[in-house]
Amino acid sequence: MSLSWRFWSVWLLLLGAPMAAFVTLLAMPSWDKPWGTFDGHFWVVSATTIAATAACALLIGKARSLRETRAIFLGLAFMSIAGIFAVHGLSTPGHIHDEVYAELRVSTWLSVLAGAFFVACSAVTLPEHADDRLKKNGALVFGAVALGLGLYIGLAIASPGWLAFIPVDDRRLQLAVTFVTLGLLAFSALRYFQAFLFARLPSQWAMVVALVLLMEVQASLTWGHFWQYSWWEYHFLYGAAFIVLFAGWAIEAGRAGNLSVFAEGLTMRDALGQLNRGHTQPIVDLVDAIELKDLYTLGHVRRVAGYALITGREMRLSPAEQRNLTLAAQMHDVGKIGTPDRILTKPGKLTSEEFAVIQEHAERGYEIAQTVPALRQVAGAIRHHHEKYDGSGYPESLRADAIPLLSRIVAVVDAYDAMTSGRVYQTAVDHEVAVDELRRCSGSHFDPACVDAFLAGLARQSPAEAAALPARRLRPAGEAAA
Repeated sequence: MSLSWRFWSVWLLLLGAPMAAFVTLLAMPSWDKPWGTFDGHFWVVSATTIAATAACALLIGKARSLRETRAIFLGLAFMSIAGIFAVHGLSTPGHIHDEVYAELRVSTWLSVLAGAFFVACSAVTLPEHADDRLKKNGALVFGAVALGLGLYIGLAIASPGWLAFIPVDDRRLQLAVTFVTLGLLAFSALRYFQAFLFARLPSQWAMVVALVLLMEVQASLTWGHFWQYSWWEYHFLYGAAFIVLFAGWAIEAGRAGNLSVFAEGLTMRDALGQLNRGHTQPIVDLVDAIELKDLYTLGHVRRVAGYALITGREMRLSPAEQRNLTLAAQMHDVGKIGTPDRILTKPGKLTSEEFAVIQEHAERGYEIAQTVPALRQVAGAIRHHHEKYDGSGYPESLRADAIPLLSRIVAVVDAYDAMTSGRVYQTAVDHEVAVDELRRCSGSHFDPACVDAFLAGLARQSPAEAAALPARRLRPAGEAAA
């Protein structure tokens, strides 16, 4: 997605319009007229409830493929909204009951608060032990919340007025709930916005928009005038939030061929945040996120990093340069986070349009690295790892020494591993064939000095060191060709 000034202007206008209308109604009381019927209220609320239920079903249906505890929390958020807001609709006079009971008003406040709480849970990084425990007991947690919601609905139907003890009309309580809810929603919107800035997935932006709309829902609920335009606005904004969410998911499904990319940006964001705080585990998490884009290349990033280090040592790079080289090799494909799976895993030849999408990963990886202090020093290497020595590469068609040295090294070792481990569109070749290809392209695609250093470094590997390298068909130094 292109983040031009037009993009921000359009969305600022769209998201600001409801609040502008709301403030106008409050400022012009004569415009804020009574409106609506009980039947209309019931059906508007029911539509939102059905949408929230569908959102929950979609997320939980994908939870196994997403492999993320945040999918459980998002599912709980939508299920809570659906179950609690359903009571708001069922309590509408003239349907199950003929009087207005406390459940009618309490359920509205509680639905937004519960949804905000679980969405905020989906946006935080849990401690490892808590995350593991939730993964093991996710079904139990989900079932317990579902049971609680079922009891809530059942009591509202069978024992109307059971929530009369809650002082829902107490303004201090209303404001306290509002500030907590708005805080949770603002925090979640910021976290999802950070994820969007990294991966730029339509589904992430849809989540940001939905959360902003839910903040406007809470504002309308708190300060709107009962049964007037300003109060009705939150009902329609509630529904609009789910319409936007489904639209984002639909775009994502059409673009990527599945919804599995929904969690990728969040996974990457969390890992990058930890990386900036000095942790090393996020490197593994990021590598996993990259490689899971295409299971056919599993292990590729780690092998490329190992080959790059061999080459860097052969070229007598300083320890600091070797660390940067290893990091650049590990992160060289980080931009593929936002590349549609249907293109990455396509077995046949790519169309010119599809190849243009693939090429975007170099620039996207650069943009990601530029926003992360821990990766900024290797941003250029990530951006230019597909440049060719003769200037025929991308994204800038740089030539020879104009290409960063780390990029030139990564280009050589990346190509070697691609040849020897195979791809969905080509079978693997033996070590000798890959070496011949590297030598043939030396001086055109690849820097001759980098090719020589890589091959010399491979030849120096002892049997034990060669065995530790996960590349296929690589023989230790001195082993005769078959």
